[in-house]
Amino acid sequence: MSLTRIVDISFCAPPLVSTEEFAKLFAADTGGDDIARVVRNSAIDTKAMAVNPFVEDPRWWPTRARMDRGLLEARALAAETVSLALGRAGLRPDEIGFLATVTTTTHSAPGLDALAPALGMRDDTATLSLGPMGCYAALPALSACRDWVEIHSRPAVLLAVDLFSPHLQPPPYDKEKAVCLTLFGDGAAAVVLIPDGDRAHGMEIVDTRQLTVPAHADDLQVHVGDLGMYIRLAPTMPEVVAAAVRGPVDALLARHRLDGADIAWWAVHPGGRRIIDRVGEVCDLPETSLAASRAAMRDYGNTAAPAVLGVLERLQKGRPLRRGEYGVAMAFGPGATICVMLLRGA
Repeated sequence: MSLTRIVDISFCAPPLVSTEEFAKLFAADTGGDDIARVVRNSAIDTKAMAVNPFVEDPRWWPTRARMDRGLLEARALAAETVSLALGRAGLRPDEIGFLATVTTTTHSAPGLDALAPALGMRDDTATLSLGPMGCYAALPALSACRDWVEIHSRPAVLLAVDLFSPHLQPPPYDKEKAVCLTLFGDGAAAVVLIPDGDRAHGMEIVDTRQLTVPAHADDLQVHVGDLGMYIRLAPTMPEVVAAAVRGPVDALLARHRLDGADIAWWAVHPGGRRIIDRVGEVCDLPETSLAASRAAMRDYGNTAAPAVLGVLERLQKGRPLRRGEYGVAMAFGPGATICVMLLRGA
């Protein structure tokens, strides 16, 4: 039985930019028409951008400038997000024993973990910097936090931050680059975990299951180049995920003698319109659950690691798991990796 519960999930984002207006910035570039078409079909109305391209154009910044600016913006957004989560959970920063951070877009040592003393956490607060894992990162990182809390019986915080706006790539654009430019937005999420006790209602992490599809490892990759982070996102990814996702989902449920009818809601990573549609179809998911993923994507785009946590926040606020009820979170990322987590109301 789990001895840890999640008592708050908080998602925050920089100011929002209209994707329609965003597309107009590239109209005169080679491939600008591809960006306009992708935006029209994306089901993304706005996305958050810490670096506002209407004010400054980062597309030709060297990698060092992108990383420096990204770290500055990420720490500011992260501090806001963690403070919000701790306030909601009724905890002081000096009560936190462990801070885990995960990011794919910010590379530095020290990096986001340097926030611990700045936020008022104790000097002996343990820190762990995880990444880059991309869009599935939050779920295995949550498992690591759960394990730490159960061993040490002290509260922990998971912080996930990904900022894509400092890494906007220059022209020319083809359809794949247009999809990446449109899809990914900036965001941060913080999760507060505590030793089980008499505190407010929350969720337990029951179990996780992960699957990698090595035959499609090249279909989704994130690398660092001379002009920041660049993403390889093949159009095959929705079908790759759809073909593989039932394996870990069914195995996870079977291990606990559950089936789909036992799950109150499903938090699906908002990795794109087709990802949500195809996962919903093959897993026969209720539209009430998928609506939370569609809304998160419509408002913020795909924020990578924070994205599924933002969906979890929406679902748990809108329809909290009652004690003993089950929920499932699933995220998909580089290397054609699928991670699935079983949650239970506590």
